[in-house]
Amino acid sequence: MRKSILILILIAFIILISIITLPRYLSNTINNEEVIIVVEQGDNLRDIANKLYELKAIRSKNYFYYKGKSFGKDIKTGEYKVAPNTSFEDIYKMLTIGNESDTIKVTFPEGFTLYQFATKLEDNELVDKDEFIAATENYFDENLSDKVDNKDMYFSLEGYLFPDTYFFSKNQDEADIVALLVRTLNDKWTQEMEDQLIKMNRTKHEILTIASLIEREAYNDDERATIAGVIYNRLEVGMPLQIDASVIYGKGKGKEHLSVLTKNDLIEPNPYNTYVNKELPPGPIASPSLNSIIAALYPEEHDYFYYVMGENGHVFAKTYEEHLKNVENYRNMK
Repeated sequence: MRKSILILILIAFIILISIITLPRYLSNTINNEEVIIVVEQGDNLRDIANKLYELKAIRSKNYFYYKGKSFGKDIKTGEYKVAPNTSFEDIYKMLTIGNESDTIKVTFPEGFTLYQFATKLEDNELVDKDEFIAATENYFDENLSDKVDNKDMYFSLEGYLFPDTYFFSKNQDEADIVALLVRTLNDKWTQEMEDQLIKMNRTKHEILTIASLIEREAYNDDERATIAGVIYNRLEVGMPLQIDASVIYGKGKGKEHLSVLTKNDLIEPNPYNTYVNKELPPGPIASPSLNSIIAALYPEEHDYFYYVMGENGHVFAKTYEEHLKNVENYRNMK
C-alpha cells in the first residue's frame, strides 16, 4: 500500500514538473542557423507550423499552432528570417506585421518614459519624434480626455505605452504605433485587475501612476509589493511620498534625466515634487512593467513608512528613528 502511494506521488511530481517546464522547452525555435520561411497566400498558422517543423526549427508543430491560434487571422504573406532560439511570441508578432525585410524589431525597457519611446522610435527611423508625441496627444484627446485630467502632465499618455518587444512595419504611421502600444497595455489589463480597481476605489490612472513610482524605485521584483505598501501607507496618513524619481521627472519636464538632486530641487514647487506635495503626482512618470502594476493593485500590508537602499535591495523601517539608523548603516557601507 505504502509503495503504491509513493509511486502515485512520484508520478504526480513528474507530471507537475512537466507542466511547469514543458512550455519553456517547446516555446522557442531549435534551429542552429538562421532559416527562411516563405508564407504564401492562403497559408494559415497550421501550414506555417508544418513548414517550421520541416525546417527542423520547432519541436512540436501542434504546440506552435495551438499557442498562436489567436494570431491566425492576421498573418501576412512574405519571406521571413527566423534566427536560432527565437521565441514563438516573436514569430507570431513578426507574421502579423508583414514581410521581414520591411520589419524592424524594437525593445522598450520597463521604466522607459514616453519621450524615450519617441526617441528610440526615431533612432530606428520609424517616426519623427515630434510627430509621434503629437500622435500620443491626439490619441489621448480622442480616447482618454473624458477620464483623465492631464492639466499638469508633460505628456498625456505617459505610462500608457506598454514596455515590450515589438515588430514594426516601416509603413506604419505614428498613430498606428501609438494605438498598438496602448492596446498592448489594455490587452494585459484583465477583468480581475478591473475588479480590484473597484475594490480599492482607485482609477486606472492612479494605479499606473503608483506602478510607475514602484518601477523607478524597486531594486528587484521581491520588493515591489513592499514599496507599494509604503506608498499607500503614506497616502493614507497624508504624508509626502518623498520619491526622488518623481522629483527628477518633474525637474526634467519628462525629458531630461538628472543624476543628482540638490536641496533646492526638493523644495521647488512642481506638480511632481513629492517632497512638497502630499498627494500622488498628476500622472505616471514612466511606463511600468506588469509586475509593478500588479504590485500597485495588490500591495503588501505592513507598517513600514520608510526605506533606504541597502546591500541587496531596500531596507524598510516603521519609524523615522529606525530609518535614520538604516541610513547610517548604508553610509557606512559606502
